[in-house]
Formats: sequence, C-alpha cells, structure tokens
Amino acid sequence: MTETKKKKHVSKKNKKAWRKHCDIKDVENFLEDQRLEERLGKFETKPDSEIFIIDTGGDGIKTEDEDIKPISLKKLRRSKLGEFPKCFEILLPDSKVQDPNTKRNTVKPVGSKPTAFSKLTDKRKYEKGIYQKKIEDARRNRKMALQKKRRAKQVRQNFNLDLWGKDLPDSKTIPSTLCDEFIPPQAQLHNVLPEQRLRQKPPLAQTLVTRAAVDVPHPGVSYNPSYQEHQELLQEVVQHEQKLIKKEQHLDRVTTKMFKKVTAAEKENQWREEMSEGLPKPHNPAEHDSESDGEYKAINPPVKNKKKDHKARRKQKERLLEKERLKREKIDKKKITDIYKLRKLESSIKKGERVREAQRAQRAARRAARARAAPPALSAHPAPAPAPPLVAPAQLSGDLRRVAPAVNLLRERFESLQHRGALAASKVMMKKKRKLKSYFKPGHKVTDQDVQKFIKNHNIEV
Repeated sequence: MTETKKKKHVSKKNKKAWRKHCDIKDVENFLEDQRLEERLGKFETKPDSEIFIIDTGGDGIKTEDEDIKPISLKKLRRSKLGEFPKCFEILLPDSKVQDPNTKRNTVKPVGSKPTAFSKLTDKRKYEKGIYQKKIEDARRNRKMALQKKRRAKQVRQNFNLDLWGKDLPDSKTIPSTLCDEFIPPQAQLHNVLPEQRLRQKPPLAQTLVTRAAVDVPHPGVSYNPSYQEHQELLQEVVQHEQKLIKKEQHLDRVTTKMFKKVTAAEKENQWREEMSEGLPKPHNPAEHDSESDGEYKAINPPVKNKKKDHKARRKQKERLLEKERLKREKIDKKKITDIYKLRKLESSIKKGERVREAQRAQRAARRAARARAAPPALSAHPAPAPAPPLVAPAQLSGDLRRVAPAVNLLRERFESLQHRGALAASKVMMKKKRKLKSYFKPGHKVTDQDVQKFIKNHNIEV
C-alpha cells in the first residue's frame, strides 16, 4: 500500500504568501491552450479537407491503370515559382484573431502606379498651374542628378591642367560667380587672382568749403572804431569768456568739489579706523569699570503688549473701510473725468505731434546746412573755434603808426587753413619738445675743461 505524501501546511494569510504557495500552473496551461486555439482555430470545428490531404499520386507517379509520365525538373521549378517563397513564410501572420482597428490606414507600397483617376486629377492641376513650381523643381532636380551622375562617371586620366593658367578668364574684373549681394566686396577682392586683382580706388576728392581765405575782421578791432562797434566787440569777448568760465566751473564741480577737503590728521585717523575695522579692540579698564558699575539699560524702551478691546477694533476696521471707500470713489471720479476729457486729450496729442514734427524738420534742415557748410573731416579733432580779438580801450590810439597787432599772423593763417578744410585740425599748434642729447656717458666725471669746451661749441654767453 502506497503512502500518500501529506501536503505541508502553510499560512496564506496575506497576498504575498498566497502567491508564493498557490500552484496555478494548470490554469496558465489551460489559458495558453485557449489562446492557441483562438489563433489557429479548433480542430473539432475544422473540416477534414483542411486538416488532411489525400495524395492519390505523387511527382510523376500515377495509378496502375494510367501510364507513368515523369515531370521534368524545369517544369517543376516553373510551377513552384508562382508560390510564396518558403523562406518568407515565417513573416506571414499565423493568427486568426481579427484586427481590432477595422479602419486602419493602408500604406501604398513604394513604386505603386497611379490610378487613372489620380492621373486625371493631376492633369487638371497642371492645367490650372497649381503644380507649376513642383514641376520646375522636379525638372531642375533631375537635371542636377544627371549632371552629378555624369561627373561621377568621368575619370581623370591626366593631371596637366594649370589651375592658375590660361583656363581662367583673363578679364581684370571680379568673376561673375562672386558678384552676389550676399558676398561683401572684401571677400570678392580676396578671391581674385593677384595679377587680376583690382587696384584700390582713391577716395573721392572732397571739395573745399567755399570760404574766404582771409576773413574780414570785426569793425571794433579798428584803430579808430566807433563807440557802438567797440561795445559790440566787448560783448562778444564777454560772452566767450563766460562760456569758458562756465565750462571750467563745471569741470571743477564734477571733479574737485565732489570730494571733501580733509586735513592730514583727519585722513590719518580715517585710515587707522578703516584698517582696524573687525580687529579686537584693546582693553580699557576705565570703560570696563564704568560699564560694570552702571545698570543695564536697553537702547529702546520696553514695549507693553496692550490689547485692544472690541470697540477699538471695530473703530479701526470702520476707519480702514472708510479710507478704502474714499479711495475707490476718487478712482471712479477720475475715470469719469478722463472720459469727458477724451476730445481735449486727443487734440492736445495731435497738436504736440505737429509741433514735434515741425521741430524735427527744422533740426534736420539745420543739420543739413551745417553739414554743407562744415569743412571735410580730415582728422578726429574738429577745428577750434577762434577767440574774438580783444582791443582794450587803453590801446585805442587813433593813430595808425602806434597800432599794436591784435592777433598773431602765423596762428591766424594756420587756423584759417583748418577752417577751410585745407589742413587737418589738431588740438594745439606747437612744436614737439625734443629731448636734449646727453653729451657725457653716465659715470663720467665732468671737469672744468669739458664745461669750457661745451660753452665754446654752443656759443653760450657766461
């Protein structure tokens, strides 16, 4: 008598233990069979013709009554060519489960021929000009592909071509391939051959300003001017000096006066405080004793937490609500007044635009007039404005013999050339100070003979 093995008792209290100790292999095998039958179908429902094939003959084999007619290998291969290749049968679907998406989009295979209806539709679109750009692009792409294919077929046999020789155009101009609006002129000139490169064009000759070579001086500079003319000249000098003084005051205000005047002792104390910032201060027993004797006092007085009663809170809330109400009323009132002011605002805006437009036109006209009258910019510095000549009343002699020159003729001619654009303007008119040549080497002891020789050579009077 065989002994039945008792099953080990295990706990199946929670899901983890239930999954661990339950055997559901039979259920999984049953479900797998069901899925297989769903894909392949049940054998009970299939007819015998689908499951079994009765082969009454074979390849070249017939019954006893009929004659044996062998099939040639060529014929057999021809008959099998029409069938699906055996190597691709694994790619065919073997499931009989229907596709859940019955309206799945069908993708046409590559190289499928268009239908007659699609040809007719395309023909109508060609006639209307809808596909005109598409046809041109396709024609151009075909042409480019054909040229590329021809170039790939060509094999170079010899290497006798001179890249910089006669095969290039001999014209002394920029090649037509470089004449493009997107290529700057520097790049165009850079790609031209050295022997064909264009020479840089000289700058256009700037016409000099039509200004008199010698300006007529002010009548107040005369040796015997009238009182009114002399006063006008003095007013011009005063205005010029006022501008210079104002400019000097401005520079002094933004430079010197921005900093306070500090004495040497104050500066030393400030430096010492800045350098000792963050360092421990030395112990001072006098301060320590005074602090220990005194009673500790806070800087701010103590704050008492005084509670507000209901009445005070209600009053405070009412004040806040009243303040908010007044604020909203003020905003609403301003909105209403702005609505009534729309026409006035619109007219004022239009008037302001007209005024600004006129001002812009005037500024442009003045700028153009200054540009026409200004000399050519030959340097970065503008020509300095000439200062009006000053003739003091004490210098007015009334006699031509005792007239003192008011200006330096050399400086006047120099400034005149600058103002007319014939000479580049500079900041100052002076000679550069040349460094004196050292006649003795360092370490040489100068003797009395050397000094006498130096004085004699340079004709220095002692």
